[in-house]
Amino acid sequence: MRGNWKSLLGGAAVASLLILPAIAADSGWVVWPSRSYNANSLKIDDIVGTVIVRVTGGPMTVDVSGAKERVNGLKVGVEGGVLKIDGSEASENQAVWNWRDWFNFPNYVDHRTDNLTIKISVPRGTNIDVDDLVGDANIGDTQGALRFEAAASKATIGRVASANISLGGSGKLDLAAVTGDLKLEVGGSGKVTVGPTGSVKADIAGSGTGVFGPIAGGLHLSIAGSGDVTAARVNGPVHIDIAGSGSVKIADGTADPLHVDIMGAGNFAFGGVAVDPHIDAVGSGSVKLKSYRGHLDSEGMADVKIGD
Repeated sequence: MRGNWKSLLGGAAVASLLILPAIAADSGWVVWPSRSYNANSLKIDDIVGTVIVRVTGGPMTVDVSGAKERVNGLKVGVEGGVLKIDGSEASENQAVWNWRDWFNFPNYVDHRTDNLTIKISVPRGTNIDVDDLVGDANIGDTQGALRFEAAASKATIGRVASANISLGGSGKLDLAAVTGDLKLEVGGSGKVTVGPTGSVKADIAGSGTGVFGPIAGGLHLSIAGSGDVTAARVNGPVHIDIAGSGSVKIADGTADPLHVDIMGAGNFAFGGVAVDPHIDAVGSGSVKLKSYRGHLDSEGMADVKIGD
């Protein structure tokens, strides 16, 4: 999951990254002077702290504040048109993937993320890649492509063109809207809430939760465990795979076609029209369809009910 771009770029490229001078305060809290960068995309890697991305009409700017030992090791620089902000050295002994803290993410966040705040201003349409984040994030309506991977986070994200989201451990993420495709991975007890989207491909593990608005271009969903997913409406192909006691409820739409696989005690309910539904279930799971057209194919031990 971690991308080691430093080894890929080579020593010369890494050497060009800047360790900006910090303005020290008596309290040990430091603030970097605001600085502008000529770049067309943003990469944020290995940050334990708070990340704020604002959308403006000008060049990219970076403002940093935090504890001296955390700020001084932060690296910021432009490589091939990409503004890169790397915190791996700033948190060398507190790294995101430190196995000693692996099972203690909630306490990890409470005690560490208020020691570093990074504020970035970007033009509309900027592509953003956030990797290995532990902490809060607030990203505006960039309307660009977004990749967001966090071990534990409370994040609010505006409108984007496409999104690839991975939320592990605990956390909550609110995403306003995705014009195109959304790829989503939720592990542990994370919760993701999404507004209108194009198409969705989602994997929910553990007790994760997904809440979706209208999905215009189809849904491919896999649940392993007790995950819970709801959607206001889905149009297009719908493929649901539940292993365990997961639950899926779709209020409306036209699933063309609908394919449901259940192994265990999972439940699926669809309040729209299912086209040529194929249902295969082993265990005590149940399937409820408001209506269908075409051919209904049911295999296994599924409890299938049609009607309100």
